[in-house]
Amino acid sequence: MNEPVRKSPIREANRLTVMLRTVLGEDRFPIDVEALAREVSRQNDDPIATIEAVDIDGFEGMLRAHPRRPHWQLLYNDQSQYPGRKRFTMAHEFGHYQLHRQPLTAGHYRDGELDNRFNFECLPLQSNKWKDTEGKREEEADTFASYLLMPIDDYRKQVGDLEMSRPLLDHVIDRYDVSLMAAVRKWIEFTDKRAAMVVASDGFALWGRASAAAYKSGIFVRSGLEIPTNSIAGMGSTGQHARSDQPIAIPSGVWNFSRGSEPVRELTFFSNRLGFSISVLHFDPLAAHHTVDDEVELMDTYDKFITNGHS
Repeated sequence: MNEPVRKSPIREANRLTVMLRTVLGEDRFPIDVEALAREVSRQNDDPIATIEAVDIDGFEGMLRAHPRRPHWQLLYNDQSQYPGRKRFTMAHEFGHYQLHRQPLTAGHYRDGELDNRFNFECLPLQSNKWKDTEGKREEEADTFASYLLMPIDDYRKQVGDLEMSRPLLDHVIDRYDVSLMAAVRKWIEFTDKRAAMVVASDGFALWGRASAAAYKSGIFVRSGLEIPTNSIAGMGSTGQHARSDQPIAIPSGVWNFSRGSEPVRELTFFSNRLGFSISVLHFDPLAAHHTVDDEVELMDTYDKFITNGHS
């Protein structure tokens, strides 16, 4: 199958954002992904004709070519208790349609039913099952979904120069109807503050992501990092500050990174049902001479998570 011309996921999401802002104005949030996918795709000869929820264990989402005519079917998992997750999955599959599909024509159906080589099935955390090309497509579809649902210019307006807090994150989650993890990861992506997020389970970091400013000062969250027992995350969901609305000051010597330790302000969210925590770490600004060489490229553990074949 010939690969379609490569599109930028950010540029494509921004193009649709401009269209939505022109048509719907500032009250367009949360984005109606289903309506947008139908409206945009019907301008093509192979539109998304079906958007349907399914209830299958282990299934996340799929963009599937119709077996008998040049149409597409967008399927998403309906088991999630979090509507924001469903919205992100739909936006992810719509991203595959906009970025990666090979346009279908009547000629593809001359020999009967179409085979499944046109499909994009997205499975959660399937290590060693995604080839490099597939992993890249999954990351691009995630990026598209993130920029479509949470445009950076609007997100910046919502948070301003404030330090991230529980009420502020609640506002963002309500505005965009996304999951907590998606909202935090997006903020880390664009903030000019020194900050990092750590997703942990059973006392160890699953992955982490640092802001650009934190990267440049040597903050790197290793996968497998042991969570300090006297951090908010280490104390668990029954700890003294587990439900704090504001970040809690943690002294130097608790959170340790590859370039040493420093005081942090920690805000941690616990999901007992899913069995993990999400910590947002705020660091004080540093003088320019404390930053590492800009030419040294640092990769955070979420990027390694993706690079090593996780979707």
